[in-house]
Amino acid sequence: MPASQSALFDLPAAGPIRCGRGQIYVGTCSWTRGFEPFYPRGFRSRPEARLRYYASVFPTVEVDATYYALLPQETARKYVVWTPPGFVFHVKAFGLFTGQGAETERLPDTVRALLPPALRARRRVVDRDLPEEVETLCWELFLDFCAPLREAGKVGYLLFQFPRWVTYFERFPRRLEFLCRMASGYRLAVEFRHRSWVEPEVRDRVLAALREYGATYVVPDEPALEWTVPPEVAVTSDWAVVRFHGRNARAWAARGADVKERFDYLYSEDELRPWAERARRLSREVDRVFLMMNNCERGQAATNAQMLLDLLRTA
Repeated sequence: MPASQSALFDLPAAGPIRCGRGQIYVGTCSWTRGFEPFYPRGFRSRPEARLRYYASVFPTVEVDATYYALLPQETARKYVVWTPPGFVFHVKAFGLFTGQGAETERLPDTVRALLPPALRARRRVVDRDLPEEVETLCWELFLDFCAPLREAGKVGYLLFQFPRWVTYFERFPRRLEFLCRMASGYRLAVEFRHRSWVEPEVRDRVLAALREYGATYVVPDEPALEWTVPPEVAVTSDWAVVRFHGRNARAWAARGADVKERFDYLYSEDELRPWAERARRLSREVDRVFLMMNNCERGQAATNAQMLLDLLRTA
């Protein structure tokens, strides 16, 4: 049976763990695809029921869909209503802003109408090909989505994820300044997917740029491959973010592996226990620590987030 209206509103609100000078938030990088095993039967069929239930277990979540599409502001307004005071949403920045590109057919009509015919005919577009007015409109639509979350005090960081094929470039500080200017008033978290960003000869420069603009360096936990970023903690602001992608090295190394394969991984307690201790240490340096599970297949992100919460609470 669907969850009753009274059951939805009777759910308690989850909160962060207080530790040291800061607070530790544990959550996941989505709450929809792959989360079916997480929700009780009565909460699976309605978007509102799913999000209300999620917020009774975890105090924070990432909005992942904004990486692939520019969502309407009304969607964010619903998120505000469906979550309790103090709940924190992080929003993944539109992929066009960091080199991921976007599927042309998923762009809003107002954006497609501004594309030259040659670009409109492409399956995907990337930022370097876009007229300035198109990129400006994309920013306006993305920030329009974020606005209700900020007005409600429910926005955490905007996540700017540079994909694997975007390697270190000398003009990164200028690009970061541009991102911070466009997203003025928001906290930025920056994640790199290629090791070139943290090689010894450039690492200090990259971290210094993040510190200069108050952006948070995202620490990744991911498979140890030649090109991946090692899980080394670096503090560049008064927040810390760790994103857990799983350690499915075979799928990450395979050519053509899809998203479901790459993030299909269940951490063990032994793998997460060191992170609980690192999070406690971080909470003595920063105001907020966000531990976000991105192994979102088969309910594994929720399982591991709950496991990490238990480790933090029983220490």
